[in-house]
Amino acid sequence: MSVVKVEQGMLKGAVCIADAENYYAYKGIPYAKPPIGKLRFKAPEPPDSWDGVRDALEHGPVCPQYNERLQRIDMGSEDCLFLNVYTKTLQPEKKLPVMVWIHGGAFYTGSGNSDYYGPEFFMQHNVVLVTFNYRLEVFGFLCLDNEEVPGNAGLKDQVAALTWVKKNICSFGGDPENITIFGCSAGASSTSYHMISEMSQGLFNKAICQSGVCLNDWSYNIYARQRALQLGKLLGKDTKDVNELLQFLRGVPSESLINVKLPTVVAEYPDISDVMTFSPVIENPNLKVEKFISDAPINLVKKGKISKIPIMLGYTSGEGIEICRNFVDSVSFFSKTGMVLPRELKLNTPLGVIKQMDEKVRHHYFGNKTLSLDILQNLVNLHTDSVFSYNIRRFARYHFINSLMPVYFYKFTTETERNHTKKSYKMDQVGGVCHADDLPYLFNIKCLKIPLTENSKLAVEQVVKLWVNFASCGNPTANFSNVEWKPFTEEDKYCFIIDRTLKCDLNVNEDNMRLWDELYGEKLIKIEK
Repeated sequence: MSVVKVEQGMLKGAVCIADAENYYAYKGIPYAKPPIGKLRFKAPEPPDSWDGVRDALEHGPVCPQYNERLQRIDMGSEDCLFLNVYTKTLQPEKKLPVMVWIHGGAFYTGSGNSDYYGPEFFMQHNVVLVTFNYRLEVFGFLCLDNEEVPGNAGLKDQVAALTWVKKNICSFGGDPENITIFGCSAGASSTSYHMISEMSQGLFNKAICQSGVCLNDWSYNIYARQRALQLGKLLGKDTKDVNELLQFLRGVPSESLINVKLPTVVAEYPDISDVMTFSPVIENPNLKVEKFISDAPINLVKKGKISKIPIMLGYTSGEGIEICRNFVDSVSFFSKTGMVLPRELKLNTPLGVIKQMDEKVRHHYFGNKTLSLDILQNLVNLHTDSVFSYNIRRFARYHFINSLMPVYFYKFTTETERNHTKKSYKMDQVGGVCHADDLPYLFNIKCLKIPLTENSKLAVEQVVKLWVNFASCGNPTANFSNVEWKPFTEEDKYCFIIDRTLKCDLNVNEDNMRLWDELYGEKLIKIEK
């Protein structure tokens, strides 16, 4: 029997088979009221109930978006706040660990649907997997700095989804006291945001951040109001009155709010992160509404205002391929003084100091060579560190220092025929695993032609087992006989190398990390035992 009872009513799911293993799938479950009409851009409201048995056999609509992976517009619907639950059994002897996936996509593309996030690999294990949609781009991240639209509606959608899971996951055999949230890129940044937001506290017990944290420059927008005014002007409403702008934007057809191309922000020091037009913001602390976050992430992390939970986090060895894939178009961009520095370092820093920092970074990564295709690998290495890995490791340090909870840090270097993104970018001449090329080792991706051979199947089984172990008991190598993943600490910076052969190393990439520690003014902190 596949009918279950949740807070809103009865749900009928489907019984599926993968590799001779049965599992249950419940798709398209509404976790909030449809954010349409006057609720457009606002924080989500609790879901409505229904009478009778509701079919949960198909995914709900996705948020209107430009689907970057398939390079097409998906109109979907603004009524898009749906989640999906996959479970091995509805009545286990012991409640199962729950893994809640937060999809990435630069806060403007993606969904929780199984065409990309197929659950089959996880359903070989005793876990409950949840995926979901949240509002994207303008719909989820417009900020007018007022009480009507303070920003971060998409992150508040995620809170609503986590709240629903906490209340209802028992009905699917899941343990509400053992919930792990995890995500990649913008999904990983979101995961770490929930660790520092008061709205999310108590809704999860562990976290996994793949290739992103809230400290990465691209994780938050410092030009939100300017972007909103630019949007109005682009669509025909040139006003600085946010109430007037809101009335106008509420009436704009949804197709006008997809894949918006706004003018470049005029800033003293332009930055790679400026291309993120609608994304998380630091909400105005003076507004009289519940806020997701109202202080800079680094301030909250340094103050220790963070969930005291075990975490697992890391990066792929060639993250910078994502930044450098259009190298020829961006040579002049990277040549400008300051363009090799993260935004956080440039804010409130005198020009002379920025120039010195810029020279130091270029010399460290390029030696005396000038920017050209000959040093593409060097540029990829630089952006792997500056845009991704340094602040991921910095987050790991502060989490350990402030929580003393286990921190499992990794570098993902596995390469098989499942590494699809790097191939699609035609960047095979560069070494390293591209941003998001770890995803095919966790999910059965059906919308792209990604092979699964005996060679890659073993790698998939290994990666999924590490993730499931961490979600189950907090130790990713709990039942591995030949290797131990030692926790990262301030004194012993262990890093687990995830390749076909697994190994645990100390002080990986330490020379580069030391440079960024110096630039950011970070010091080794002695921990009182």
